[in-house]
Amino acid sequence: MRVAVVGSGPAGCAAAIALCRAGRDVVLVGDGLDGVGEQLHPAARPLLARLGLERLAGQLDCVGVRAAWHSVELQEQHFLSHPFGHGWLLDRARFGETLRQVAVAAGARLRAPARLTGLTRERTASQGWRVQLSDGEEGCDWLVDATGRRGAVARLLGVKRRGFDRQVALVGWLATDRTDDVDATLTVETTSSGWWYGCRVPGRRRVAAFVTASRPDARTWESELRATRHLGRLVDGYRVERAPVARAADSTMLERCFGPGWIAIGDAAVSYDPLASRGLVGALSSGLEATSLVAAPEARLAAWQAGLEASFATYRAERARLQA
Repeated sequence: MRVAVVGSGPAGCAAAIALCRAGRDVVLVGDGLDGVGEQLHPAARPLLARLGLERLAGQLDCVGVRAAWHSVELQEQHFLSHPFGHGWLLDRARFGETLRQVAVAAGARLRAPARLTGLTRERTASQGWRVQLSDGEEGCDWLVDATGRRGAVARLLGVKRRGFDRQVALVGWLATDRTDDVDATLTVETTSSGWWYGCRVPGRRRVAAFVTASRPDARTWESELRATRHLGRLVDGYRVERAPVARAADSTMLERCFGPGWIAIGDAAVSYDPLASRGLVGALSSGLEATSLVAAPEARLAAWQAGLEASFATYRAERARLQA
């Protein structure tokens, strides 16, 4: 059976690796885009081990999270007490490339950069797919949508996405010549119109993001960052590398996460507020789960979707409590 995994981020790569090891013929389609630098929670460690990544070369250790959430002072959650140890502060481009290399080593054929442009369901006994790409075409028996919040496969199939908020993150990168910044935490703090998060990433750089439900202003992003009580001090001596970019940070879920010959995983199926810290861990977990979902009976897929909906309902209730 040939499986086309569309999207070469963490969810797509994890799916490609797991499917190859399960004996599937896998083509991994990637658009060459990686996420912003960010924290990877220690809960990812056993998932990475299953992928053969016990160590992440070139990444920084993360020892905890500090948050001033509707308060003045920072409260710290230290990973010393976590059963899996420390997390990481990621260079996402390097992390993505590492995952793609493991996928190729497992047997996946990588087509990148390539963009999905169309889908056709074959009218044959096998009822496979013809997948139109920006650089050609692929044939496959099953499709895995791992294209993040874009949900490119689901969108072409006419599946609607339910949105529950309109949050956006304005993300920027800063660099320094300093050698004395050894901060190894993710810092979060709220403002009257949203919240900030920021951390150090490899290469004497920092990433900072302002998450808000209102329209963010890229022109005032730097001045507002430097005016924050805690993150402002951490970026002292740093210079902005380029203008910040807007990234979706909304909570969404597909009305259907599967259909005949396809499934959606990771953010393509369900996307969470960055505050939930579920993005990367959830992406890796759902990718690994793809082996039990591809070609599964409809009853199994329906039960899987019910589980996604229950987990999302719990998340929304917890999010409402934190925002009260």
